[in-house]
Amino acid sequence: MLQAVDTKSEVSLCVLSVRYEGNDAASHETDLNQLGVSIQGFACVFALCANTLATGRLSEDFDALDVRVVSLPVAEHHCFEVLVMVKSMATSKELWSGAFGAVLAVVVQYVLSRRDQDQMKYLNEAMQVALRNNQAVSERFTNSIDRMMTSIDKLADALRPAARQALAPIERSCKRIDLHTEGGHFMTLNAEHKRAFAENEGVVSERLAPYVGVISQFDMATGACRITLDGDTARIPAIVIDPVFGRPKNRYVEAMASADSIRVLAKADLDGDGIPVRLYISEISERKQEPAPA
Repeated sequence: MLQAVDTKSEVSLCVLSVRYEGNDAASHETDLNQLGVSIQGFACVFALCANTLATGRLSEDFDALDVRVVSLPVAEHHCFEVLVMVKSMATSKELWSGAFGAVLAVVVQYVLSRRDQDQMKYLNEAMQVALRNNQAVSERFTNSIDRMMTSIDKLADALRPAARQALAPIERSCKRIDLHTEGGHFMTLNAEHKRAFAENEGVVSERLAPYVGVISQFDMATGACRITLDGDTARIPAIVIDPVFGRPKNRYVEAMASADSIRVLAKADLDGDGIPVRLYISEISERKQEPAPA
């Protein structure tokens, strides 16, 4: 199944199974509208994750990907099941050899989870092992794992709306969604996952507020960055809308390079507890100096 080649010189990189379990799905039926929304979400998650692995590049343009996600007939139904195949040109397959499906499963699991540091470490290790086992991989690509990890982290943020779509049937037409690849079951998605993605939609704060933190990465082309706020250990995404973000040696880049804390004024996406989950940075905020005592 993994080695199949079609008449258009495309190869199957892997086959994935999405199984909707419980409720209506237990009778091999499901709400068509919820199913359509869910399939669109999974199609986006699978395609963009697979394309990043196959090309080493981050792309969010669904119509310009080097991979395709196609549906397959299901020979034996497990509750309500959708079977999909990720296909690409033969040259893309050389990168991961026979490990593409296993690595893609880890990436999808990361995208659809809370994405803590342990999961990032596990993803990095899985990719390193897959590359070491592939003698054909060039030294150039082996050394670009860190760059790919950064791309996957950005992709996970971009795929949050697709993840919410994918989980739409949970607590309605089904109780949970199980994901499988050729190697077997690799993830169960349930009501807790669905609520986590829904909660993180957040509410944008109405006023600018000061935040202090350390910038760990910064894209001068877009202003996208990651920042760890004082008193926290998690990196949250941010976007700098300050017009200076694209200038050489700007304060944001300098603060990142020196790993110094920076004080900014920003609006924020807030979760249900009022905790910032994304910042929209307007400018650097300088503390006013207190007058010296007489």
